Amino acid sequence: MSFKKLSTIYKIVAFTEAKRSNDINAIAEKTGFSQSHVSNTLRGRRNNTTIVNTAYRMVKDRSTNLQKLAALTA
Repeated sequence: MSFKKLSTIYKIVAFTEAKRSNDINAIAEKTGFSQSHVSNTLRGRRNNTTIVNTAYRMVKDRSTNLQKLAALTA
């Protein structure tokens, strides 16, 4: 079985679509980085794969409004 590596940009976009109000704080606590560094990383201003991967894992199973709308129209 082979796995496809997801791009950093894809992960950031997925996080941006499904983020909630306290997610930055939770990621900062989990990774040990400051909230401002986490925020800058998830806005694309800094590079940190640990933060991006943690953020993506946090939101990957959440349904977004766009997905809900697509399900209604399909």
